[in-house]
Amino acid sequence: MKDNPIRKERYENLKKASALPFWKRVRYYFDFFKFHLFALLIVGIIIFFVLKEIVFAPEVILNGYLVNRTEITAMSDEEFISSFPEYQNYNPKKQKIYFSSDIFFNDTDIESAAKLIATVSSGEVNYIICNEETFNRLSLLGLFSDAESFPELKDKYGDDFKYYDHTKNDTSEDDSLGVKAYGIDITESAALKSLNAFHDDEKIYLCIGINSYPDEIVISFIDWIKQ
Repeated sequence: MKDNPIRKERYENLKKASALPFWKRVRYYFDFFKFHLFALLIVGIIIFFVLKEIVFAPEVILNGYLVNRTEITAMSDEEFISSFPEYQNYNPKKQKIYFSSDIFFNDTDIESAAKLIATVSSGEVNYIICNEETFNRLSLLGLFSDAESFPELKDKYGDDFKYYDHTKNDTSEDDSLGVKAYGIDITESAALKSLNAFHDDEKIYLCIGINSYPDEIVISFIDWIKQ
């Protein structure tokens, strides 16, 4: 500090300020340190949001997408998922259930397609509800888990499995995958019909997202929506 005349002068002025009346001293200190305080405020805000959104964020216990709906839904996503009975047994401050019916997949929209593929591939999506056309398109991309690999699903819903034959698509790269049970038929679901997201003549399937495991809450959701 001795080698820096500007810093030395500021330090001397800071010492002189201690002799000022209280409120003038406070104002002087504020003017002197305002940039430091502003920087600390910004850092504090960033730390607050990091802690809020990451460290103390509610645990997501169920996350599902309804992809490419063909009708305007009759109720909001929150109203729909709130009718799931098990939802009432969880603490919303500590746990969270997500559902979105506003997801659209279009092969020609590279950005939206890439976003959906990345999100599902990360294992963050427990289930996807879609019609048969979308089922075939997403099956081709390998975005679903084979339901037959989960005994609890096979035992309960084996008769309602929807299969996709990789050997019959336009490419031969995935022929080795053979035939996979990627979907569970939920066409007659009363809850889904109340949402009114699809035409009445469409076949609707629930599929387990790739890299996702159907735990107790997922099984409970499937039991409910199959009614």
